[in-house]
Amino acid sequence: MSEKIKGIVIKSNDRKEKDVSVLLFSLEKGLIWVTLRGVKNPNAKMKLAQNQFSFGEFVIENGKASQIVTQFELIESFQEIAQDVDKYFEASAVLEAVEKIRFSSEQEQAKVFVLTLRALKSICFGKVKQTYSLCKFFVELFKICGFGLFSEKCTCCGTKTFDRLFVNYAVGELVCASCKSLTSEELPKTTYLALKILDGTDFDRLSTIKLANGSEISLLKVLVKNFEVRFDTKLKLMGILS
Repeated sequence: MSEKIKGIVIKSNDRKEKDVSVLLFSLEKGLIWVTLRGVKNPNAKMKLAQNQFSFGEFVIENGKASQIVTQFELIESFQEIAQDVDKYFEASAVLEAVEKIRFSSEQEQAKVFVLTLRALKSICFGKVKQTYSLCKFFVELFKICGFGLFSEKCTCCGTKTFDRLFVNYAVGELVCASCKSLTSEELPKTTYLALKILDGTDFDRLSTIKLANGSEISLLKVLVKNFEVRFDTKLKLMGILS
């Protein structure tokens, strides 16, 4: 019995002489490995289905060892990403994070799928400064997963009058100096302001904002550390923070 799913290609591995195994992030099934038969042939009809970032509709059937793709219809190739090294590194970082997420529900999975598409579209087509879209991706991801990082008050005592603000990585929240713990790290004012701006700006309007010079990298480091603590994993983010 065949099944139709919408998916984004996370990565691919050679399987046989002409076959390729592909890791998809699908709307219906989350992360799933599928096999593309004969796609390394020059005239293969489904050769675009092996390309990283390709978004399309896949028809899959159960095979002896894996699920086989029998049909593929491309929706968006995001080809421009592969042609720009900065866009490539940023988009690859989004997919790397998606691969590490442990979803708590199908609803959460579906929301992250939509978020991933929005981030890729922003990186590919939006005239947005490098890493803005990636930072926005993490900010929205935390909201979806139930631990939104941004707050205009100390999440512990509730004070709104603070000179210094800290990220408590143990709980993924912002706290004042009086409530900080050993797992807290100070958040510079420019980094906090960058977080506030990105939290309130939609992907479609990221090209209209300008963060303080260097604050996006400082914020990205905070977001990545929070992600790694939340999901108990490490991110390489090749070309971004390395």
